[in-house]
Amino acid sequence: MPLQFTGIVEEHLAVRGGAGLFDVSHMGKILIEGPNARDHLNRLSANEVSEKPGRARYTHLLDGDGHVIDDVIVTSLGPDRFFMICNAGPRERVLAWMRNRKVDAAIRDMTFDYLCLALQGPKAARVLQLMTLHNLEDMKGFTGAYVEILLGERLGTGRTPAIPPPETMGWASFLRDTGKELGDFCFVTRTGYTGEDGFELFPPKELGVAVWNGLLAAGREAGIQRVGLGARDTLRLEKGYLLAGTDFDGRQTPLECASSWLVKWDHEFVGREALRRQEARGDYDRLVGLMLHDRGVPRHGCEVLREGREVGVVTSGTMSPSLKAGIALARVRPEASEAGTELSVVVRDRPLRSVVHKPPFL
Repeated sequence: MPLQFTGIVEEHLAVRGGAGLFDVSHMGKILIEGPNARDHLNRLSANEVSEKPGRARYTHLLDGDGHVIDDVIVTSLGPDRFFMICNAGPRERVLAWMRNRKVDAAIRDMTFDYLCLALQGPKAARVLQLMTLHNLEDMKGFTGAYVEILLGERLGTGRTPAIPPPETMGWASFLRDTGKELGDFCFVTRTGYTGEDGFELFPPKELGVAVWNGLLAAGREAGIQRVGLGARDTLRLEKGYLLAGTDFDGRQTPLECASSWLVKWDHEFVGREALRRQEARGDYDRLVGLMLHDRGVPRHGCEVLREGREVGVVTSGTMSPSLKAGIALARVRPEASEAGTELSVVVRDRPLRSVVHKPPFL
């Protein structure tokens, strides 16, 4: 996935106004199966994993000190099967952490067998509906479904529908209780890392090119654009979403990542007592949004000042294509974290005026 195809701003605005297609197949894809799979995940997760088939949930996996190993999305495929999307960088650590917990659950890394194609934007549903008879109105936010994808010549893909051999369809275990025959089925979720309506398609690698081309063909009328990593970053930052390795790097807790809302205290999970102690002390740094009043582009590592005194550091920053202003996430001291607090961000040795702004920025 390149930094850009036609330009970061053009791709960004296409997603905000129409539809964009991302190849985020580098994301980790992990299947957890077994009678104790949900219990296993809940013990590692700050949020509770849904037991309702088809429901997806965003959560943090924590170590014993309450530090975030990774932020992930877990979708229930059934009472004993769960599909996890993790970030590429921490994938091996996530796998090792889960496997080292002695439980009765099979953990399979499916990262290199499946793609992840993200169709995002207000016209995403209209585009995807052209490729399936599945009623997408039945799919609510943060749900997943098995969707039959039409890959016919009518979409210009040059491929007619076919039934791949079962050995190429790792979803066979997913489909065994659905009563469906194996065809061009693709697991699809509706989460959206951009803050827009969005679908994530997980075709097996044998169908990857056909599905990619099919989506581009189906989206012609909607003005679909291929989107790179640059716009992916500006889109998520406008909504205040975290980026692994940038907004957290394994040394912060959910409380230090503005994610206390996802911590479900009434279930047992690794790191809960450490979080309880940190919450009681209340002296931890806070992750806040910053809106710049002066012209400039904040970047990761820029100092944050209050009345000339350093109080924090920028974790993510950019020039917002939608707002045409500098925006950032920054980790600051508690006394500098209230909305409306005036701070300065040092960009190229110049302190630029900013104000604490609770995300999202738009």
